[in-house]
Amino acid sequence: MRRLLPAAIVVLALAAPAAAQPAQPARTEAPVRIDFRALTEEGQQVADLKQDELSLKVNGKARQLRSLSLVQGDVEPSAGGSTLPPPFSTNAVGRGGRSIHLLIDDESISPGREGQVKDAVRMLASEMAPGDRLGVLTTQGQLNMRPSEELTKVRMAVDEMTGRAPSSETEADAQCRTTRLLAAFGSMIALTGGAPTTIVIFSGGISPPAVKQITPGARTRSPTGGSQAASNGVNDMCPVEPDTYANIGMLAATAHADIYLFHLTEGMATRSSSLDAGFESLAGVTNAEFVRLTASPQPAISRLLRETAAYYSVTFEPDATERSGQSLRVELHSTRDKVRLRTRPAVSIPKASIAKAAAPKDMLRTAAEYRDLGLRATAYTSRLPGSEELRIVALFEGMDEGALSAASVGLFDETNTLKKQWTAQKEDLAKRPIRADLQAPPGVYRVRVAAVDTAGHSGTTDYDLNAEIVRADPLRLSALVIGTQAQGAGFVPRLQFTSEPVAIGLLEIYGVPKSGAVAVDLDVVATPQGEPLATASTQLGNGAGEDARLAIGGFSIASLPPGDYLMRATVTLDGKPVGKVVRTLRKSQ
Repeated sequence: MRRLLPAAIVVLALAAPAAAQPAQPARTEAPVRIDFRALTEEGQQVADLKQDELSLKVNGKARQLRSLSLVQGDVEPSAGGSTLPPPFSTNAVGRGGRSIHLLIDDESISPGREGQVKDAVRMLASEMAPGDRLGVLTTQGQLNMRPSEELTKVRMAVDEMTGRAPSSETEADAQCRTTRLLAAFGSMIALTGGAPTTIVIFSGGISPPAVKQITPGARTRSPTGGSQAASNGVNDMCPVEPDTYANIGMLAATAHADIYLFHLTEGMATRSSSLDAGFESLAGVTNAEFVRLTASPQPAISRLLRETAAYYSVTFEPDATERSGQSLRVELHSTRDKVRLRTRPAVSIPKASIAKAAAPKDMLRTAAEYRDLGLRATAYTSRLPGSEELRIVALFEGMDEGALSAASVGLFDETNTLKKQWTAQKEDLAKRPIRADLQAPPGVYRVRVAAVDTAGHSGTTDYDLNAEIVRADPLRLSALVIGTQAQGAGFVPRLQFTSEPVAIGLLEIYGVPKSGAVAVDLDVVATPQGEPLATASTQLGNGAGEDARLAIGGFSIASLPPGDYLMRATVTLDGKPVGKVVRTLRKSQ
């Protein structure tokens, strides 16, 4: 591969503003989409289903199908076949890329009995495909990781988990635990938005719905003054009633979600048939797949991954009166023999769009995911001269070329507290990518981007950032920024490459001794341990501060096939390697 040496040193700056995009046409109501799986009797995927092999009824009325599409995993892995860190976050799951969200009822798992859950998550993390996303939540939020492509991070977090079930559990305690699980389950369903998600619940069992029993003149109190549930009755503090289950069933009925309940039969030191029945009842009201884990979870994990490897989307045009936000019954069948369709039993059709889109600053403060507008985002850190804080540069753009009309960026710390906020101005929105400059102390942050386009579509995406200056004793390094060279505009950052002929790496080095000889070499590899596909030296110039240097260099990438690659910058001082920083480079079709 040909190496490129820039003719001049350039600073960290964006290109000149591009011409504003023309306004998009007024938004029209889209047809209604129904997602479903098509499986054989043996649980294998059916990948060749035809539109004329389907029949659809909504609220008992036959509907004409407008389209049928198969969505399956085809995200490009790295050229060497390994999964590299994603170069950016996105709210658009890669075509067919699964999003699996785990809910672990750790209060139903006795200490020392976490093995099945940990084994299951290890298997998931090792067998999920590139582009798949995995997240985890425990019932009281000790673990709370949104689905992302960082599968190893989820596996490591679950490996550290300890069961929190008490040595004995009263009926009232079980009911309170059940209400916490169902609340977390409901929140998880609400967060799926319109993106197909697989929700997996691990539990040793939950309380079944109970009918409140009233005995005239009788009142029992717990020793601490709380209400004490009678046997098979409702706990006034944590009621688990038939309506409790019915409500979660209604929420699940219209969700774009596959639901699996994994029953940890050995999770609790003392197993209860009543709690077993409660978990089975939850499977019934939510139309979930119920799996008992009695030994190794491998068969269950293999089944889950096999059944969720692909899905179909079918669309139809509803009557105008059906755009009311009400739940409508769905009956979807295939005329092909021995093919089983799995879909949610109802669909909710939103009211016609008459209200304007939510403001980006408001979307920052909600946990909901907005997916109508596809976004990608990343962030970089560098030193801020004269300050203990760091410069954090967030870069984001729409997945399509349409213009954005408003955007905001929020920086949240590990306690989910909004620490910094940025709002785009008109001149910012004319650029691609858009740049948001923030500053904050070193630490772990969630960078949330919210935007609206000129057609009124809304989108959010969250990027996890470890804001730090990299140690390369005695030097310190910024993040490695990748981009290209725009004609007449110098260095321009890039989140994703398509037809750009050149990829450039830019790095700041700090703490350089006056007499020190610093050099930075770049290379590009397909895997972390792979042989370099190309190497390039860099040019160095003065950075921001007397002890700072700026290195820049790059390569021709015209011959690179689509996929993920790793750009590495190796830093030497007086001929000795002292540090290295890397960044994933993604090239698409």
